[in-house]
Amino acid sequence: MNRTKSFKKQFPWGLMAFFAIGVAIAAVAPYASFNPANFNNATARFADETPLRLAGLYVHAFSGGIALIIGPFQFLGRLRQRKPTLHRWMGRVYLTCILLGGLSAFLIAPGMISGMVGEFGLILLATLWLWTGWNAYRNIRAGNVEIHREWMTRNYALTFAAVTLRLWLGLLIFSQIPFLESRYAGDFDALFVEVYRVVMWLAWVPNLIAAEMIIQRRRETAQKSLDANRTAELATGTD
Repeated sequence: MNRTKSFKKQFPWGLMAFFAIGVAIAAVAPYASFNPANFNNATARFADETPLRLAGLYVHAFSGGIALIIGPFQFLGRLRQRKPTLHRWMGRVYLTCILLGGLSAFLIAPGMISGMVGEFGLILLATLWLWTGWNAYRNIRAGNVEIHREWMTRNYALTFAAVTLRLWLGLLIFSQIPFLESRYAGDFDALFVEVYRVVMWLAWVPNLIAAEMIIQRRRETAQKSLDANRTAELATGTD
C-alpha cells in the first residue's frame, strides 16, 4: 500500500521531469550547432535579421532550456532537506535563467510569424515569467518559504510552456492536416502560422490555471492539517 501511494505521489513529478528534460534537449539542440539551417519554421527568419535579434534567440533558447531542466528538481522535498546549499544554488541559477530568458523574449517577440496575436502572447508570457520569478526571489529573501514556493509553482508553470507549446503545436497541426487542401489551399506554412497564433496562448494560460489549482489545493490541505492539530490540542487539554 505504501509503495502504491509513493508511486502515485512520485509519478506526476517523474512525468513532468521526463517531458522537461526531453523537450529541453530537443529544443536546444538545433541552436547548439549554431547553424541556422537547423532552425525550425518559427525561428528560421532570425538567421537573416540583426545580430542582436539572433543573439536574443540564442540566449532565450539556452537559458530557457537550463531553467526547464532545473525546475523539477527544485520541487523535490528530499533535495531541499538533505542538500539545502545545492537547492539554493540551483535556485539562483534557475532565476538567473528566468531573467535572461524573459528579457531576451522582448528581443525576439517583434516580427514573429504569428503576427501581433502571437507577439502579444509571448510578451505577456515573458512579463509574467519575470514577475513571478521576482516574487519568488523577493519572498525567499524575506524568509517567506511557503509564499516563495507558491510563486515558484506559478513560475515553473510558465517555464513549462516550452513543453506544452510543442504538445499543443503537434496536436493542432495533426487536427488541421485533413483540411490542408480545403482550408489552406495546400499551403502548410499558412496552416502552421494559424496554429502558432493559438499555441502562443494555449502554451501557458492553461498551465497558469493549473498552477493556481495546485496552490489552492495545497492551502486547503495545510488548513485541514492545522485545524486537525488544533482540535487534537483542545481535546488533549480538555482531558
